[in-house]
Amino acid sequence: MSNVKNLQSLEKLLGICTGLGGSYNPGNQNLQVKAMATLLSQAQTVLSEVDTARTGFEVATNAREQAFGTLRPLTTRIISALIAGGAMPQTVADARTMSRKMYGRVMADRAPVPLEGEEKPKTKRRARGTDYSSLVAHFAKLLETVSASPRYKTNEQELMVESLKKYLANLQKHNSSVIDATVSWQEARRKRNEVFYQLDKNLYDVGQRSKQYVKSLFGFSSSEYQTVRKIRFTKPRV
Repeated sequence: MSNVKNLQSLEKLLGICTGLGGSYNPGNQNLQVKAMATLLSQAQTVLSEVDTARTGFEVATNAREQAFGTLRPLTTRIISALIAGGAMPQTVADARTMSRKMYGRVMADRAPVPLEGEEKPKTKRRARGTDYSSLVAHFAKLLETVSASPRYKTNEQELMVESLKKYLANLQKHNSSVIDATVSWQEARRKRNEVFYQLDKNLYDVGQRSKQYVKSLFGFSSSEYQTVRKIRFTKPRV
C-alpha cells in the first residue's frame, strides 16, 4: 500500500504548500504548486490504470480457470467413447498418454512477478507440467488422435470432433486473453513506477525536496516545517 500512501502524502503536502500562498515560491520549477498539482493528477491516473489492469488480469484468469475446469472430465469421456467405438488399442494408448499428461503432482501457479511497491501475489495450485499452454497442447494432440481414428463415432454433440475443435479454440482464446491481460498489467505497473519513483520529477523526489524547501524557507523549528515534516514518503526496495 506504499503507493497509495505516497499519493495521499503528496496530496496533503500540496494542500499545505498551496495554503502558504506567495511565500511558497521555490526556484525548482518541479516543486511549484502548479507542477505538483499536475504530478498529483498524473500519479492518480497511473495508479488507477494499475487497478484497472489488475482487475482485467483477475477477470481473465478466472474466466480461463472456469473454461479449463471441464477439460479433464471431457478427456475421460473422449477416451471412453474411443473404447466404446472399438478403436485400436494403440490409439487408445496414445489418447491415454495425453490424458495422463494433464494430471500430475501439485505445484505453485504464479501470477506475474511483483514490481516495486507491490505485495507478492498469492499463488494457486495446479499439476506439475500442466500449465495452461501445455494443457492446450496435450488436448490438441488428443484431438488429432481422435480425428484420425475411423472408429471414433459418437452421437453426443459435445463429443463430436467439430465440437471438440471449437472447445480447443475456446481454450486457446482464454489463454491469449490472459497473456494480453498480463502484458497490460505489467505495462501499467511500469508506468506507475516511473511516475512515482524513476522519472526526474518523480513523486517521491518531489515530495522530499518540497519538504526541504519549506525547511529552508521557514527553518527547522518553524510550525510550517514541523507540519510538513510529519508527511512521509517511502520508496520501495528494488
